[in-house]
Amino acid sequence: VALVGVDDSAVARLMDPPLTSVRQPIEEMGRTMARMLIQDGAGTPDRPSRVLPTELVVRGSC
Repeated sequence: VALVGVDDSAVARLMDPPLTSVRQPIEEMGRTMARMLIQDGAGTPDRPSRVLPTELVVRGSC
């Protein structure tokens, strides 16, 4: 059995065994969403999607 978490919290490193986790760019996600909402509110017709990088942090739970 393998267990994987999301958001790579500090607790993931402290678990026994340490939890494998997916790290997401939380701050960049917020900035990107704010920009997209502002553009949408300004009537910008283009609604592009954004794909931000994620990283699998392999630890002892996998």
